[in-house]
Amino acid sequence: MPEINNIGDYLAHPLVRYRNHLEFNGYQVQEDNDLLLCRHPRKHNLLVKHIPHRGVLIRALYSSKPNIHKMSLLEYVNELNSEFMFMKAYIHNPENNLFIETFSEGEYDRIIFSILLDNLEYDMELFSNHQLTREYLQ
Repeated sequence: MPEINNIGDYLAHPLVRYRNHLEFNGYQVQEDNDLLLCRHPRKHNLLVKHIPHRGVLIRALYSSKPNIHKMSLLEYVNELNSEFMFMKAYIHNPENNLFIETFSEGEYDRIIFSILLDNLEYDMELFSNHQLTREYLQ
């Protein structure tokens, strides 16, 4: 009978545990196939994408202001990457969107995902406090 008690674990969508964890942490979560759109009133919005047999990609997306010179934007991203401990930033062309992302390898683990979210907040705090973030991003 123990197999019957765990049947939900085998049939559940791979992002169910991530969704529950994020909702418990105050995020409003919308699901779209293998992607979670996560909004929070006091934290940065996140996208969580399931990569089959690998883990999850966690991304924050920002738009740059239209008149920011490309070279200035790239220098800003390099500064962010030199300060980040857990995430990486890059520009996605042609719109010059800024992506900040990290990856969690393996299956969901409550403790590991909690630590990951704390680490993510550390880098996002650096991002928010950077002098050019408000100047360059919408």
